[in-house]
Amino acid sequence: MRRTAILLSALFGSLAFSQETLIKVRVEEEGGKEAILPVEVKRRTPKTETTVKEEELKVRSGAGSVNIFKAIELTPSLNIQTDDAYGLGGGSIRLRGFDDTQIGVTIDDMPLNDSGNFRLYPHEYADVENLESITVERGAVSKRNPFYVEIGGAIRIRTRPPANKFGITLSGKYGSFDFKRYFIRLDTGYLLGNRNLPKLFVSYSHTEADKWKGPGKNPEYRDHYTVGISHKVGRLFWEFYYDKNVQLNYKYRGFKFSELSDDRIFRRRDYNDRLLFPNTGRNLNENVNYFEFWKNPYTNQQLRANIELNITNSVKLSLKPYMWIGRGSGTSAIISGGNLFFREFFNYTDRPGAIAELKFELPKDSRLFLGYWYEYADLKEWRPSRRVEVNPDGTFTLNNVANFRYDFIQRTKTTTNTPYLFFESKGLLDKMDINLGVRFASVKRDFKSYRTTGLPYYPEDGVYDDPRLTLDPRLSYEKTYRKTLPSFGVGYQFTNFAYGYFAYAKNYRVPQNFLGDIPAGVSAQFVADQLKPEEADNYDLGVRFDFDKFYIAPSVYYVKYKNRLIRIADPTDPNLIYLRNAGKVDAYGAELELGFVPVRRVSIYTSFSYNEAKFKDESFYDGNKKYNIKDKTVPDTPKYMVKLGGRFELMGFRISPSVQYIGSRYGNLINTEKVSSYTLVNLNVQRRIYKGIDLLVDVVNLTDKKYVGRISTGTTSGTYYAGAPFTISVGLSGRF
Repeated sequence: MRRTAILLSALFGSLAFSQETLIKVRVEEEGGKEAILPVEVKRRTPKTETTVKEEELKVRSGAGSVNIFKAIELTPSLNIQTDDAYGLGGGSIRLRGFDDTQIGVTIDDMPLNDSGNFRLYPHEYADVENLESITVERGAVSKRNPFYVEIGGAIRIRTRPPANKFGITLSGKYGSFDFKRYFIRLDTGYLLGNRNLPKLFVSYSHTEADKWKGPGKNPEYRDHYTVGISHKVGRLFWEFYYDKNVQLNYKYRGFKFSELSDDRIFRRRDYNDRLLFPNTGRNLNENVNYFEFWKNPYTNQQLRANIELNITNSVKLSLKPYMWIGRGSGTSAIISGGNLFFREFFNYTDRPGAIAELKFELPKDSRLFLGYWYEYADLKEWRPSRRVEVNPDGTFTLNNVANFRYDFIQRTKTTTNTPYLFFESKGLLDKMDINLGVRFASVKRDFKSYRTTGLPYYPEDGVYDDPRLTLDPRLSYEKTYRKTLPSFGVGYQFTNFAYGYFAYAKNYRVPQNFLGDIPAGVSAQFVADQLKPEEADNYDLGVRFDFDKFYIAPSVYYVKYKNRLIRIADPTDPNLIYLRNAGKVDAYGAELELGFVPVRRVSIYTSFSYNEAKFKDESFYDGNKKYNIKDKTVPDTPKYMVKLGGRFELMGFRISPSVQYIGSRYGNLINTEKVSSYTLVNLNVQRRIYKGIDLLVDVVNLTDKKYVGRISTGTTSGTYYAGAPFTISVGLSGRF
């Protein structure tokens, strides 16, 4: 409590800049250009959200410049966790206690959550150098967004469009653990200098790094390609973006709660760098942890467009088609029947969709939006297991015949037909703002599970074309989930410097495609017929005080999460245990953002979060074992988080430190494994060394703090991953 009191005192005494309002800071740079902090105006927005702009994204994402989560880690109620200092291995996110399968994410309005299990992979979507802004919506999520899931909130990413003038951006970075990153972006400006022609950009980046502990690289390679084109002619505007990411990561090995205090494990133990011969007995137990068996190769492509036509001065039509193409697998190893098996979990996705919207400009600074979201996602998931044969020289071969099997072969076709209506009006009676929205969500799952015996190994998805492939009707189902999702917001300008607001939204999540273990004698259709979407009623109340160079934004929230999908016993037969809408969570808390610009060359931002998330479930089954988790805290949810970030101009250096205090949290549902709090200090320094060329230095974990960087939660025990040690990188960046 003493530490918390000290941190809170420091928080309220800090000088900070806000990410809820735009504060203009006159900084005399080369050429006398006025600098503006990269945060968006939020003076009259009746909901709780923070928009982080371009320059801040680049600083906070660090030298890795690939992880969208790290770029926003100083915002309230976000707990960002990664396995490595650069964020190159992805990581996890919690927002007000809800995990990444409960948070909707879009890029240029294209949904990014996996269509089956809703997972997010923040290191695969974009190069942060190509982003214009990221907005975090906490609580009341706009009903104009295309989501299968939004229980915990939403994150909206916006690509930086092509520049008006020709330019080349180059950067090269090198750092600890053999980190290397190269980035180039070419902006053509208006082609041939003619404003009647399109403008475009192309970019490419290559990133690689060794794991900070253990064998393998993370990533061995990450090659990212981006193309952007935009054009405006008369009443028509259109833009198109294409991202392709090709990546191979080797995984880090987790450890048990009881091993947290063992430094040999915490900072050293990882997967093994060699195989032992013969592959029996004790050697077998060691060989299952060979690093080549634990990796994640993946390639994805995103194609998205925005076409806007001003039909009249007050009516605009927009169409946003998109296509997601994903190809990859996560690999692992397992011991079964005295043999070692190498497993590949393939995930192939083809996902076209479109959002059509009519916007009507109405009197009194009001707007009406009528929209429709359609998507068709074809997801193939299968896992072949091949027996590993270890050779005397330590190499291995995979047996595609003897003991070969498929653990499962599945295919999910998900069709979304979702109309929505949204109305907003600003300046009613000169001081009041309101918005009203409703989305009529309809999501159809067509889940097919296939029998796995008698089928040969295919290196790609050829198993789906094998004539011997037959449907398993007991484990297949069809179900359409429907939910009406309203939202409401009202704001009032009490004085020139005080704005208060209340926001409400009903958010939801449809069930994941795989319904878990189905009891013998029960069909997946029986289970699916009883399911409906999870839902959360979100209430936010806040006020923003803006005194030009001082800004403070406190808010409180309450979330009532119900119809949570958990495994419980059938009310008519206690021996049948399967997925049902029977769980509840109550979440509430307070958030505070503070901003201040004390002098021309100094700006600091700080945020404070208090989050409580409690289960209300009397019973919960893990397998067939029953647990009572009522009033237990949702795992991996720190009660307190305090974050401080600043920017100082000193003798030509731009110094951007940050400090994050992350409170203690549990790693398991029954709350017996409590992980200690930690404080992490990072530092970014930039220096202009020549016209248009900057020297960059980035330090993560400046104090070399030992801490748990990521938790994979469980019922009785979690899996824990060490946070990265002191890491430093240097680089050069220039725009010509």
